[in-house]
Amino acid sequence: MQEEVEQRVVTLIVNCSKLTEQELRKALSKFLAQMKAHHQTKQPHGKMTVKKLAAQNRGLQSVEVTDQNIGSFNRIARKYGIDFAPFKAKGQDRYLIFFKSQDADAMTAAFKEYTEQIVNKKSRPSVLAKLQQFKALIQSAVVDRTKKKELER
Repeated sequence: MQEEVEQRVVTLIVNCSKLTEQELRKALSKFLAQMKAHHQTKQPHGKMTVKKLAAQNRGLQSVEVTDQNIGSFNRIARKYGIDFAPFKAKGQDRYLIFFKSQDADAMTAAFKEYTEQIVNKKSRPSVLAKLQQFKALIQSAVVDRTKKKELER
């Protein structure tokens, strides 16, 4: 049973007297149409447009963010299962993030984790700066590499 679930087996039952190429094609096209219809009935999750989020008929709330790298918030929002829609205010360097009112607690937890991540990134030293430091250290410490042959007795 577990092996079948891991391999994602699909069982297709066709009732016909003789299975021809045309019958198989019809059955597969009906199956694909049904899968597509099932996929379209699902509500989208995660990042979406404001119009799609408002169409879900749930109360919207918004939070103002001034960070330019709002795309990195997407990973954390997926982790918390938040449906959100970023909207950039025209002519300004700020974003409004709309989310459903039922996601308010998850949204505060996600923003808390996101701000901790940003603070930790700023407190870490730059790898490129360290590399430049080590390059300068190596350049300044020139080692005399000439071989001196002396006989000791």
